Amino acid sequence: MSREDPQLRIRLPIDLKEKIETSSKSNSRSMNAEIVHRLETTFSNEMSGELFLSAEEALNIAKNSLNEISDEILKRTFNQINKMVRLGHHTFEIDLRDLQLEGIEGDNYLAVFSATFKKLDALGYVVPKKAWDSGGFLVTADSAEF
Repeated sequence: MSREDPQLRIRLPIDLKEKIETSSKSNSRSMNAEIVHRLETTFSNEMSGELFLSAEEALNIAKNSLNEISDEILKRTFNQINKMVRLGHHTFEIDLRDLQLEGIEGDNYLAVFSATFKKLDALGYVVPKKAWDSGGFLVTADSAEF
């Protein structure tokens, strides 16, 4: 996005503004970028089943979807950790079956997990190599466990 793009001034309820601020920080985006991302996602999800996509459009949509899937995996992982740690768990199962990741191939497959695994590693969590596949993965706070 450039400074030459049109600007739009809007009013938001304070709670919605706070949600955007929180979300933008957790996604390492500006508030503007977060709003644009969410609007683009909403509009791309409204595509008609009768729409004929060119191969180039299909590739662009798939590429953007990979970023969204990566963000979703990161959010789900830390939501699950935050939920389960409060129940006394130190090992967490992250279920991703509904994302149908088995259809993603090669470097793209590894890339959707990359941000999550880097963040987990930086925070001291362990993802055992034999404990992840397209359906999900295990995370432990206790490295001696695996």
